[in-house]
Amino acid sequence: MKILALTNRYPRPGREQDAVYNHLQIRALAREHAVAAVVPVPWTERLAGRWAGAGVPAQLDRGGGRVYHPTYYFPPRVLQSEYGRFYRASVGRTVRRAAAAVRPEVLLACWAHPDGWAAVRLGRELGLPVVTKVIGSDVLVLGRSGRRAARVAEALRQADGVVAVSRDLADHCVRLGADPGRVQVVPEGTDLKAFHPGDRGEARARLGLPADGRVIVFVGNVLLSKGAGVLVEACRRLADRGGGFGCYLVGRGAESDAVRRSVEKLGLADRVTLAGPRPQGDLPYWYRAADVVTLPSYSEGIPNVLREALACGRPFVATRVGGIPELVRGPAGRLVPPGDPAALADALAAALADPSPVTDAERAVNVSWDESARLLAGCLATAVARRRR
Repeated sequence: MKILALTNRYPRPGREQDAVYNHLQIRALAREHAVAAVVPVPWTERLAGRWAGAGVPAQLDRGGGRVYHPTYYFPPRVLQSEYGRFYRASVGRTVRRAAAAVRPEVLLACWAHPDGWAAVRLGRELGLPVVTKVIGSDVLVLGRSGRRAARVAEALRQADGVVAVSRDLADHCVRLGADPGRVQVVPEGTDLKAFHPGDRGEARARLGLPADGRVIVFVGNVLLSKGAGVLVEACRRLADRGGGFGCYLVGRGAESDAVRRSVEKLGLADRVTLAGPRPQGDLPYWYRAADVVTLPSYSEGIPNVLREALACGRPFVATRVGGIPELVRGPAGRLVPPGDPAALADALAAALADPSPVTDAERAVNVSWDESARLLAGCLATAVARRRR
C-alpha cells in the first residue's frame, strides 16, 4: 500500500522529542509499505532560527520514504478556529507534489485539527480517502467547546476513517459525530527492545541518582494540565510525613518556570528536581531507576509513559481520566481523582511503602510498534476498499 502521512506532530530539529510516537509508528509502517510524510514546520520556528538544514529532507528510516517540510503560516494565538484553512493553504502545494511523486492510495492525518480538517479537503481534491488518527488533546481539549471544537467535529465526521488510541477516545469521537462504523481503536506501540525490566541500581548509577532512597519519576510535558503542580503539592505532603524520597520531573514544558517557583515556594528544592528534557534513549533508565512512576494529568488519551513504565516493570500512580483505566490490569496501577494532591500523596506513599510487582498480564497491555503499524495499516486498507466500492 502507498501511504502519504500529514502531521505537524513529529520530531524536528530543535524539538527532537516532540511526538516521537508518530515517528516510530510511521517508520514501522514504512517497513512494510511505501510511505512518505509531509511535516510542516511552523514559521515561528524558522524565524527563531531553530531549523537547521531545512532544505535537506529527512528520511523515515534507512531507505525509507521522504519527509517533506513546508512552512506552516498562521497567526499565533488568534483565529485558531481557522487554522485548518491556514494549514491547507500552507501545505497544499507540497502535498500535491508529494502525491505526484508517491501516487498514494490513502492520506493519513495524525491530529484532528488543523491536520485532519485540511487533510479531508486535500483528499477530496486528490481523490484519496482520508484516515485521521487522534491522540487525546486534539479531541478532549480542542474538541471541548467553541468554534475550534466545531472544526474538530467536522474533521472527524468527514474523514473516511478515524483511528483512536483508546476506547475512551473512540467513544468521544462518536459523541462528536463520527460514524461509529468508521472509528477503530489502534493502540500505540512500545519499543519492547528498549523498554524492558532492568537493574534499578545500574540505572541510577547511569543517571547520577542516589543509590539509596525512594524515587518518584514523572515523564512528560511539564505543564499544569499534566498535573505537575499537583505533584509538587503532593510531594510537600509526603515530605511532611517524613522519610526520604526524591521526585524527578523529566521533560520540557511551557510552565516549567511556574512549577520550579512552586518547588522553591514549598521548600522542596532538595526533594523535587526538574531534570529537563532527556533523549529518548535515556527514558528506559529513568523508569528503571524509579520505585514508582506518576502521571497526575487532568486529561489524557492513553499515555505512552505509563505503557513504557509497565514494560520496564515499574508500577504507576495516575489519574482516573481518559483511557488510563484501560491500562490497569492488576495492583501495579493505582488511580486517583485529578487535581487531588492529598489522594495523590496517599497513593504515592502506598506505592513507595509496598510496591506491587508488575505481572506479565499487566505488561501485556503493550504491543510492539510493528504490531501497532500492522493494525493501523488494516484501518487504512479498509478505508481504501470502502472508497473503491
